[in-house]
Amino acid sequence: MHLLDLPTEVLEHIFLQLDPFESAKYRRVCRSFNTVLTCSPFWNLIGLVHIGYSRGFCGNEDIFCFVTPASFGEDFLRRVQTETALSFEEFHQYSLKTLKVVPINPIKSNNATSLLECFPSEVDGPKKTFHLTGPLPTTIGSLKQLTSLAFGSVFGYNVCVPQGANMNLSGRALTGPIPSELGNLVNLKNLNLSCRCLDSSIPDSFGNLVNLEVLDMSHARLTGCIPESLGNLVNLVDLRLGKNELSGNLPDMFGGMTKLQTLSLDGNHLDGPIPKSIGPIPESIFRLPLLRSANFQSNLILFESPPTCDASVEVVASIDLSSLNVASNPVQEGNASLLLSYLDISDNQLSGKLPSYITSLTSLRYLFLHENKLTGPIPTEIAELSYLWTLHLGNNQISGTIPDSITALANLTHLWLQNNKLSGRMPTEIGRLTSLVELNLSHNQLCGEIPDSARSLCHLGALDLSHNQLTGEIPPAIFMLSNVTRLRLNNNSFVGSLHQDFGALTELRTLDLSHNQLTGTVPESFLPQGLGELKLNHNRLSGPLPNFSKWEYIRTLHLDHNQFSGQIPTHTSGLEYLESLNLSHNQLSGPLPASMSRYESIESLDLSNNCFSGTIPYKLLKNMKRIKKLDLSNNELSGLFHDILDTCSTLNLLDLSGNHFEGDLPERFRK
Repeated sequence: MHLLDLPTEVLEHIFLQLDPFESAKYRRVCRSFNTVLTCSPFWNLIGLVHIGYSRGFCGNEDIFCFVTPASFGEDFLRRVQTETALSFEEFHQYSLKTLKVVPINPIKSNNATSLLECFPSEVDGPKKTFHLTGPLPTTIGSLKQLTSLAFGSVFGYNVCVPQGANMNLSGRALTGPIPSELGNLVNLKNLNLSCRCLDSSIPDSFGNLVNLEVLDMSHARLTGCIPESLGNLVNLVDLRLGKNELSGNLPDMFGGMTKLQTLSLDGNHLDGPIPKSIGPIPESIFRLPLLRSANFQSNLILFESPPTCDASVEVVASIDLSSLNVASNPVQEGNASLLLSYLDISDNQLSGKLPSYITSLTSLRYLFLHENKLTGPIPTEIAELSYLWTLHLGNNQISGTIPDSITALANLTHLWLQNNKLSGRMPTEIGRLTSLVELNLSHNQLCGEIPDSARSLCHLGALDLSHNQLTGEIPPAIFMLSNVTRLRLNNNSFVGSLHQDFGALTELRTLDLSHNQLTGTVPESFLPQGLGELKLNHNRLSGPLPNFSKWEYIRTLHLDHNQFSGQIPTHTSGLEYLESLNLSHNQLSGPLPASMSRYESIESLDLSNNCFSGTIPYKLLKNMKRIKKLDLSNNELSGLFHDILDTCSTLNLLDLSGNHFEGDLPERFRK
């Protein structure tokens, strides 16, 4: 009798004695072969094929893919190799003719608690580093003893990995769809499919995984709705579905998740009302007693009814919860509002006045409400948040004055109120905030002088008061800020001269005093040598240019739109980090010093609207290999255009107009 004529039962017996993966090569020859290999007892067999390797930091890293008797074949392996080559920069594939299957031992698999334990010794050697690629086989659903199935990346993420799990079990190029059969793995406690290209919806069968403690499918290109069946996962501690394409209403599935500590749904397209099992802010954190972190960033979730607030306070009507991060401090018990130490509702559509419940969260240490549409004043009750370290209300529409009560926040290290509509004077006793490291009040309508008490901000490293209506001279209090590294007072109405005590700010790296009404000369002792950015443009400064060669680390130097006169200092050749130099719109004269040709890092040079004369030094652009903008317009320069211009391949803006040059521009510029 011919092999093709044998009954199915006989073929099963023969294949059991042979290698079923080897027999799979011939299933195209006979339809009955294929029928046998896709049925019990062969359908749940899993093998690994070593399809190639990639060069990594620690040498070659092997790449395997899963196969079953039904999928094994050259067409399948060729497709997997092609897709894998797109995920690895240096992928070396093996010839399809030489590929063989290493079977996963069914007996060993039935006793394994981790997928790693199922791997054959040929694959899972000591300290072996390898990657898995290709689609997940449905047959994984037969490994019902597994308690851990983790393919997700651990780099850059706080992934909970069970003790003993192999950190090298990376499914970098693992693809979807997600087999619904994974719902059969009812003993799973950890399921990590994060950072994969699954392009799949979450199977409803995942509701069967009632023992799951960690479910991480973030960054996995998930689509569709979140199934309500996930509400069965009452043992979840960590649920991460962020950075996907999930849409639809967020199901009311959190009622039984009393152990949940981390909830991440950010970066999706979820909409509809906040589930009643979570509740409105801030009650959301009360109904899940162990919740420490919740992230709904970049969704569009609407309240069916606004949260409870005082009748006199304009309430929040809608919210997209761009970033709701909540962390609790379990020091005190009983009153949930006293446990909250971290609240981030930034980058939303929050509107109306600051809700009154914010000031009742008296244990808050971090409060982020920036990037919203909040209006009205800062409540004077803000002083009740006495433990606050960080207060960020920037980029809103908050108006009124900064309440004096804010100076009672003695523990505050970061205060950001920029880009609002605040008016009036700075709090007189701002110096009481002695712990401040950063203070940003820029882009408001503050007026008056800088309070003298600011001298007490001894820990301040960054001060930004720019784009206001501040007046008067720059007070001596500023020169007492010995730790300040970034000082921005630009776009105000400061008057007076530059005080030589600026040189006492030895830690200063950035100084912007531009767009004021400062007068006088630049003192010889002005500013420390470590300066990296200096902007004095758009003032009324006069006299000779400062000898900026001492600022050897300077990157940006803008002295334009003043009344400086004289020549450019000739000894300025050591500025190897200088990227942008603007001396335009002054009264400078004389020749261009040849030493300027040594500005090797410069990208923008603007000397326009002065009285420079003479010829352009032939070597001016020879070493300026990064120059993108050169503006010498409206001077008294003369001579022939140099062919050296044609070698400046990086130039994209050149203005030599308003001079006395002769000859033709190089061909490239004429075009």
